[in-house]
Amino acid sequence: MSARWSTVALIRRHLRARAAGGAALALLTLVLSLLAGLAPVALIQLGDATVRDRVDGLSATVRDVTSTTVGIPQVASSKPVATAEEVWAGFLAAGEQVRSTAAEPLPSLLSPVRAVARVEDMPLGVDPRTRLISFAFSPGYEDEIDLADGRLPTRPSSGGRWEIALSESTATQMGWTVGDTRTTETVDGDVEIALVGIFVPKDPDGDFWAHAPSILEPNVFDDGNAPREVTATGFANPAALADLAGFDTVTSRTDAWFPVDASGVDAQNAEAAVAALRRLTSVGQVFGQSADGPGILGVRFEAAMTAEIEQALGQQRSTLGVIAMLVAGPVGVSIAVLVLACRIVLEARRPALRLLSARGASHAQLRGLLATEGIVWAVLPAAAAIAVTAAVGLVTAGPATPLVAFLPAAAVGLAPVGILAALAPAAAERAARTDLGTRGSRSRLLLEGTVIALAAISLALLAVRGYTDGVDLLLAAVPLLLALAACVLTLRLYPLPLRRLLARVRLSSEVSGFLGAARALREPTIGATPVLALVVGVSVAVSSGILLSVLDAGGEEASRARVGSDVRITGPLFTAAQLDDLRAVAGVSGVAGISGAETARLEMDGVDIATAVFVIESDAVREVQGDGPGLLPPGVAIDVPSTDAVPIIASGAVADAIGDADVVRVDTTPVEVVGVTRGPSPTGSRDNWVAIDAGVADEVLGKGPSDRTVLLGLDVGASSADVSDAVRGVVGPSARIESVAQVDAETRSGPAVQGVRTALTVATAVAALLASFAIAMTLVLGSGPRRRVVALLRTLGAPRRVARDLVAWEVGPPATAALVAGTAFGALIPLVVMAAVDLRPFTGSTVAPAYTVDAGILLLCVGGFLASAAALTAIALAASRRTPTESALRTVEEG
Repeated sequence: MSARWSTVALIRRHLRARAAGGAALALLTLVLSLLAGLAPVALIQLGDATVRDRVDGLSATVRDVTSTTVGIPQVASSKPVATAEEVWAGFLAAGEQVRSTAAEPLPSLLSPVRAVARVEDMPLGVDPRTRLISFAFSPGYEDEIDLADGRLPTRPSSGGRWEIALSESTATQMGWTVGDTRTTETVDGDVEIALVGIFVPKDPDGDFWAHAPSILEPNVFDDGNAPREVTATGFANPAALADLAGFDTVTSRTDAWFPVDASGVDAQNAEAAVAALRRLTSVGQVFGQSADGPGILGVRFEAAMTAEIEQALGQQRSTLGVIAMLVAGPVGVSIAVLVLACRIVLEARRPALRLLSARGASHAQLRGLLATEGIVWAVLPAAAAIAVTAAVGLVTAGPATPLVAFLPAAAVGLAPVGILAALAPAAAERAARTDLGTRGSRSRLLLEGTVIALAAISLALLAVRGYTDGVDLLLAAVPLLLALAACVLTLRLYPLPLRRLLARVRLSSEVSGFLGAARALREPTIGATPVLALVVGVSVAVSSGILLSVLDAGGEEASRARVGSDVRITGPLFTAAQLDDLRAVAGVSGVAGISGAETARLEMDGVDIATAVFVIESDAVREVQGDGPGLLPPGVAIDVPSTDAVPIIASGAVADAIGDADVVRVDTTPVEVVGVTRGPSPTGSRDNWVAIDAGVADEVLGKGPSDRTVLLGLDVGASSADVSDAVRGVVGPSARIESVAQVDAETRSGPAVQGVRTALTVATAVAALLASFAIAMTLVLGSGPRRRVVALLRTLGAPRRVARDLVAWEVGPPATAALVAGTAFGALIPLVVMAAVDLRPFTGSTVAPAYTVDAGILLLCVGGFLASAAALTAIALAASRRTPTESALRTVEEG
């Protein structure tokens, strides 16, 4: 009596039989689902990190929403007993109204308004030429200080005696002790000022002091041409703002700002934050009414952080553009490799499907059976990958991970179900022989012509359009279409030299060479899918190596141009004595000074614009800069005039503005542009400037301004770190010292740059994995005919290596052709990327990087790809040599 099997039991037995193909499909689905799921999470994290990296490192004056307004706030109460809160009530209420009614997400990002009102630069009677005093009024200032001596100031007495508190540093430089009084002159006569308190800041690095640095440290002006001038700023009682009637002729201003919580800005709300900030700063905000008396009526805020967020968004868009162009090819290969894996499952099930079809199974039943197998081998691994992705997203991105991020992984899991179900009826038919030769097909020609035409059209459209803003269909389609075109050309061209090779080996006594070449032509095991995988894989490796070379070389050149020498020092003022001391530092070969920016008028054929003038000693700058990028263009000198006009170096923006103007003057002096510097320079971030030699500074500007930037050239072998440590003792703690290596490291450490570098590396690894899967699975699909040929040859006395030789002939010719095509295609892709995606955010330059190939980086990328791809191919080759001869000869059906 035969046992009866239930449907579930039959399906379970069916799945257990010949499960190797299903296991391969499950492994491939799991890997691809993990990549498809983790990629969106990683991109979300990269976007947040890019934005936060830009805003977290900003100083308070750049991060916060700031304003500087001439005058002082309106006084809400002028009663002698009014408190600071009552006096400032109107101004603070107006600020809160501005904050609370701002567009989202600003109300949650902005803290209540802070303000410091000043009456400034009042000469002190003790020495009116060199000692000046300013009063500062700021509600809540007492929370920022600790008293070191004395007490907090009160409101002026009826006799007009003012009380102030000074910082320790200011009191020391002014020579002022608690209890001492000094006088200043107003329209109502002399006013007595008493120092009643000396304070230290609770947090010297706090945001409040970034907005009011002159209260902690006095303003000192000393250019060496006049007596040293010290201007002190002291806190008066904030309520004393109502007692300034006699100071009408004194200069006054009010600094107001909204502190910004930078941690609340991320990739999701960055664009909304930019739009809200632009709306807030585009118009003046109402802070008073004329009927309420004298004082500030309106305030115009500025948000320097807007530009920083936009730069971060630009980096994010460029990053997505580069990644989209890199992954387009591998995504197409992933689909083709999934089809290959499904074919392996189908070939393993072909006998069973034929039997079921012969016994009356309908197409729907066959589709259902294969769909069930797809659920087991694909949907379940994809579900596990989605669970892992969700866990990673919850840990790293929190609830912010959108559900749409899991759709790619779900699509990977569902795709094999559809493929298996669609191909099930065809698998139930007898497999067609592929070794009887094929004739040209019009449909193939039409398809190939369409692919090549679409690739050419998309490439032309991309070249015409230029830089793109983010990711779009055209940007992602171009690399894939180019890869398909390269695949088409490879499949069409590689048989040509193979036929010539076959003619040569026909005359040889080596059977494996002749048989291998003949089978490669008549029965090409390596079809379109592995060729596409190899072309894309090699191209991704080559293009990744070239793009890494471009970013490295572009970043290093931009860093060198920004520093302008080996080391750059920036600070408030550098004297001639300090420059002499710097020349004596061990390891320093040259020193060159650059003045601060002097405002001047640039006239071009009667049209005037404002510009900044930098004064340099051009021969010294050339010595420390050398032939590298920096302030001076190559081969240009401005120390010797060639005409009656003064030679100048102009920035790219100024040179473009001048154009073909016949008459160009700086103020009243005729000038001639002898060189143009585009991109970063050691003068700073401004793009509107000209540089003149120190020898003509008096003629052009009427003075020789002091140096505020110093460039250092180093001896060969000198350590920039050691020199920087020694230089610190000369220039003091407030100066900023930067080397080329330091600036370059800061640029490379940014999340966007690291994200692109990681994406290039991962893309190469994934391409190698896909190529390995494609080759291995193609060899498995062609293993049946190969086993029979090898078994027959072994019975005829062929050596054991015949199996290896046949596999080598199957893989070698198309793989070699794909390697050549992929290399050429990979060298082209960076040009396409550079034409379509703005890479300047990754180099820190305003000039696009040049196409560069670093042999070491390229060899590392391509070698890593080839080594990993060869490893899996070798595994498949080893497996192909383990077929028993008698088992293969017993097989009578081919396919």
